[in-house]
Amino acid sequence: MRVTAVGTSGYLPTAQYGTSCLYLNLFGDRILLDCGEGSQQRLMRYDASPNVDAICVSHFHADHTLGIPGVVQALEMNGRDRPLDIHVPAGRVDRATRLVEGAYGQPSYPVEIHGYGSDEPAVETPEYSIQPFETPYTEHSHGLVVEETPSREFRVDRARELGIDPGPKYGRLQRGQAVETDDGRTIEPEAVLSEPTPGRKVVYPGDTRPTPAVVEAAADASLLVYSAMFTDELAERARSTGHSTAREAGQVAAEAGVDRLWLTHISPRHEGAEEQLESQAGAVFDGDIAAVRDGHTTEL
Repeated sequence: MRVTAVGTSGYLPTAQYGTSCLYLNLFGDRILLDCGEGSQQRLMRYDASPNVDAICVSHFHADHTLGIPGVVQALEMNGRDRPLDIHVPAGRVDRATRLVEGAYGQPSYPVEIHGYGSDEPAVETPEYSIQPFETPYTEHSHGLVVEETPSREFRVDRARELGIDPGPKYGRLQRGQAVETDDGRTIEPEAVLSEPTPGRKVVYPGDTRPTPAVVEAAADASLLVYSAMFTDELAERARSTGHSTAREAGQVAAEAGVDRLWLTHISPRHEGAEEQLESQAGAVFDGDIAAVRDGHTTEL
């Protein structure tokens, strides 16, 4: 699972940094969380490739969406023929359609726009899911929880105790299918599988104030990518605009018990002051902290 910060500036791009975009390589699937202006160019620069499988949008402010038409066009120029899935809040499907069609018309390949809510995953595969949760930033804004499917160990010793010899029945049990022993007993998978082990978890709350829902969603995350727009000195500005300070990001990380915190969506006024943001977050969170800038990447 690889995570790359593609755009890390808040509100507006700067000469150095683009606006919100996070790239994830999940078991070979390439996903963007938000897609700010110029994302397709920065994806090529940071070896993340604009040839993505899906884009998930947290909310429909321009600094999170203006890069979508560029990615759509870049894929057409590269001869795309398979669909591109774009997942947006259910109340923003029409706006997403207008954004794509108004900027570029109808591409030669399918662009499929899906509306999501918070009651079920926006994306779900056997390996991972992307679960939205509501945030108070705008009428239709969400955070996104990317979580690896929990794993369960097959207990060979227990299977043998129950009279099941190595062979095809082991595979069926591992796939969640019941089997029958030679003496006619039915063995359910639960009898030979360990308790689920949680998988890796990346939480991207988008633009938001700290809330209990954000803390709950971020619980035990491997990586929390949090919008830390301002320093302490601009705490009132953060409150009035619905954003968070770096210290508040640290508080969320501490309460949620996360392993690692990335501060992103950094106001252009704080460019060059990333160490100050890290220091203020570090005053309340003793885990790993980085005020990430474009191109920062990690493997989980």
